Amino acid sequence: MVSIIIVCLGEDEMLGQCIDSIREHTLSIEYEIIIVNNSPIPLSRKYRVFASVIENRHNLGFARAVNRGILNSRGEYILLLNVDSMFTSDALYPMVQFMESHPKAGICGVQLIFPDGRLQNSIDIIPGLINQVINRSLLKILFPGAYPSKRSHLDMPTKVPSVIGACMMIRRSVLDKTGLMDEGFFFYLEETDLCKRAKDKGFEIWHLPGIRVVHYQGASARQHDVRRKIEFQRSMYRFFLKHRGLANAALLYMFTMLKLLVEVVTNLPFSIIAGVRAKLKRSAWLFLWHLFGVPEGWGLEDVKATYDVIKRAGYAWFVRGDYGIPESIGDPSILMQSEHMKTVARSRTAHVKLGDLSGVRVYLKEYYFKGIMDGLKNIFRKSRALKSFEAAIRLEDLGVDTPRPMFCCEKRICRVLTKSFIATYAVDAPNLIGYASRNTMAMGDFGLIALFIRRIHEMGILPVDLKGDNLLFDHGKRHLYLIDLDRLRIKRFLTWRRIAKNLSYLYASFASDVPGGMHPHFLDEYIKGNPYLEKRKQRLSEMIDKYTRLRLAQRYS
Repeated sequence: MVSIIIVCLGEDEMLGQCIDSIREHTLSIEYEIIIVNNSPIPLSRKYRVFASVIENRHNLGFARAVNRGILNSRGEYILLLNVDSMFTSDALYPMVQFMESHPKAGICGVQLIFPDGRLQNSIDIIPGLINQVINRSLLKILFPGAYPSKRSHLDMPTKVPSVIGACMMIRRSVLDKTGLMDEGFFFYLEETDLCKRAKDKGFEIWHLPGIRVVHYQGASARQHDVRRKIEFQRSMYRFFLKHRGLANAALLYMFTMLKLLVEVVTNLPFSIIAGVRAKLKRSAWLFLWHLFGVPEGWGLEDVKATYDVIKRAGYAWFVRGDYGIPESIGDPSILMQSEHMKTVARSRTAHVKLGDLSGVRVYLKEYYFKGIMDGLKNIFRKSRALKSFEAAIRLEDLGVDTPRPMFCCEKRICRVLTKSFIATYAVDAPNLIGYASRNTMAMGDFGLIALFIRRIHEMGILPVDLKGDNLLFDHGKRHLYLIDLDRLRIKRFLTWRRIAKNLSYLYASFASDVPGGMHPHFLDEYIKGNPYLEKRKQRLSEMIDKYTRLRLAQRYS
């Protein structure tokens, strides 16, 4: 009946207490527990007795972790439960009872309380210019009907704009209409975004004050106060771009900068006071973040591709963590000529071979150069092999499937690049074009492709050459893998025009293998529940068709 999804950052006392509280107080309804671990350290086996465990190996953030849990869940209802939330009574049964008796209710939340019984804010507002410019606490006092909060002293179930995601129940049919959580939100506002999209689709959002759950309210997040504020502000701009438009997002940006500047100037004379100094530091860092154009890496999400560099046999080798350079490798050029390696792809710019390397099946790819000018340009830039290696690491950290990189290496003479290679663990799956040429593509296949492309676009991942042969399709496992990453870009928010241009590569590459081109079901699934794209569906479709015709004329004629 209910799938309880708990996202954790490794094993701690609260995780055990949270699960114990569920098992102790939930006795009258069927449920499953799915723990999604965002830590590189796996959970101990004891949790697998009571729950399914998904190990991410990296901190994917809240929305991406929740989506992995949802995709592995079976319940008619999904309960998102923070690891620092504890049941003190049966909260699950009355929530389901309420949802069963209110068919229009798509999402409901409970009254969160501190361990000492004090009320927490359990209702949220939908961000807009007015409530971001004017103090929200003041608005809640002046207009309690429009801005309900704990001050409203609600004692009956009440329809609200949004609820806090620490204990939030979602009807599965909501996700069928809205799609999953937006993975462009690393932390903050992802549940508000989902509530807004659910309401736009005709569902109701309810607060149930009679059901109470203890919530310790993010003790770990408070340890990174400045980075937390930056991450919140980044999420707010994404929310505005998606729901309020570019003009409102720009106005919010300008107002926020002005507000932060005033805070810095007024707090500076009193910086000798410890409390004021902390506020000054926070405001100053936020102002600088805005001034530098909201750069990546200042918030909670780690965006750096970290690796080690080793000099050996005339090459610079780039490796990461447990991936190593097999001892049997000397010069990869010799390995490329080995009869044990089989050619699987070849073009003017690259040669890919498949074979065994120290008992592991790998793809080994060598990049060629287009001429002397290309070689000279590489004096001042990274090789395509290194770009692919860094992109693969970045995708792995984001939770996007791609063949895992084993190593990358390059040889330079007086900084002039002469050779470059990348090795990845092999994936036993054909590319999409190869699969489509031998099989009939079903609607479910197009839905799976749309979900994958939507996810990577939400995260701002832009494969510049998004062709069908750059996607591997494991039909049995229902998995897609993104390959050929040397031209991959990451932009925080993709405009509809950029999306149309990117999708046209995919449409063009399928033109000869799928009757009628990409199935219309693909675009419907891709834009589902995204207000930014749904409003522009006709223009998006026309722009995709325009770019597709151009690509077919230029490249596939």
